Amino acid sequence: MKRKQILLATLIFLLALPAAFGQDVEAKGDKDKEKGKESVTVKNTQPSDVPLKIQVLITETDGTRKVSSLPYTIYTIAPPRSHEHSAHLRFGVRVRLRTPVTEGANAQFTYEDVGTNIDCSAQRLEEGQYNLDFTVERTSISMPGANGEESEWKPGNESPTAQPLLRSFKDSFIVVMRDGHTMEGTSAVDPVTGHILKVEVSLNVLN
Repeated sequence: MKRKQILLATLIFLLALPAAFGQDVEAKGDKDKEKGKESVTVKNTQPSDVPLKIQVLITETDGTRKVSSLPYTIYTIAPPRSHEHSAHLRFGVRVRLRTPVTEGANAQFTYEDVGTNIDCSAQRLEEGQYNLDFTVERTSISMPGANGEESEWKPGNESPTAQPLLRSFKDSFIVVMRDGHTMEGTSAVDPVTGHILKVEVSLNVLN
């Protein structure tokens, strides 16, 4: 009787062994699948380049009077923080100016580049923020008036007594912005005229 009980227990153990082994294999397979899903998920969540539309507005004011307003638009991309992408804008003309010490047939001329240069580097930060690094350079020409005021210079209005004035502005600054925001990047006062020059930046993410 005792021998029969031992044989019966052994038989039950042998019958249950394949089922237990199958469960272990199945559990291991499920773990491998979950691990594979995690790997795919991590791979798919890597940050990618984000297309940006950046608007730069340069305004010059004399008190409450607006002297000039120059808008520029730059399309670029913002890579992850470990990288950066640069965009460059050049817009201007080369102007011929007569030297003030020469007249008539002996007149001599120089050439000056007049216009706006904008360099911008963009980086994508966390939580929807973007780091924008700017260098803005602007050169303009104006004519001095008899009362000390300046007026816009136009080619051909040179005179022996009044020569155009070459004015320049250059600044580098960094702003951290979100989609749809507008921010003042920099402002400065012209030491001669007292005019205020401001640079404003607007950011839009293009999806």
